[in-house]
Amino acid sequence: ICAGIHISMDVGKKFFRDDKGSISLLVITLFLVTVTTSLVVTDIASVAIAKRSLTQVTEAAAQRGVRNLDLSAYYSGEFDLTTMASNLFGVGPKDPGVPIDCSKALSDAQSALADWSSGDKSLRRTEITSLRISKIDCDGFGIQLITEATARLPIAIPLFKVESVRITAQVSTTNTRKSGFAPFGI
Repeated sequence: ICAGIHISMDVGKKFFRDDKGSISLLVITLFLVTVTTSLVVTDIASVAIAKRSLTQVTEAAAQRGVRNLDLSAYYSGEFDLTTMASNLFGVGPKDPGVPIDCSKALSDAQSALADWSSGDKSLRRTEITSLRISKIDCDGFGIQLITEATARLPIAIPLFKVESVRITAQVSTTNTRKSGFAPFGI
C-alpha cells in the first residue's frame, strides 16, 4: 500500500515539474486580452460621445431652421366671429401648428451645420469629420434632418483594421402654439 502511494506521488511531481512556464503564458494571454478589451471600450466610448455631439448639432440646425415663420400662411384664415363662437364652445378648427417658410428653414439649417463645421475647434468634437446632410425634409410645419459624419477612433487597433466609423443622427422638430383660452386669437 505504501509503495502505491509513493509511485503516484512521484508521477504527480514529474507532471508538475514538466509544466514550468505555463503560468507566464496564461498571464501574458490574460494581459493581452485585458489591454485589447480596454482599447475597444475606449473606441466605443469615443464613438458614443461623437454620436451624441452629432445629434446635438443636428438638433441645433433643425431648431434654427424651424424658427422661420411663414407670415402669409400664419395670417391666412384669421379669426372672425364664427370661429370665435365655435372656439368658445370647443368645436373650433384644430390648430395644425405654426407654419414655417421651408426655403428659409432649409437654408438656415444648412448654414447652421456649415457654421459648426468651420467654427472654433474648442466648440466641437475634433474626431468628427465629413459632416453632411444626407436628407432634409420640410412639410410646412416641421423639419426632419438626417446627418452623417465620420468619427475617427482615438486608438486604431491593428487587429481590427478600423480607423474611423460612419455615424448618423436623425432629428425632427416642429413649432407649436402655446395652448390656452384665446377667443380672439391673441
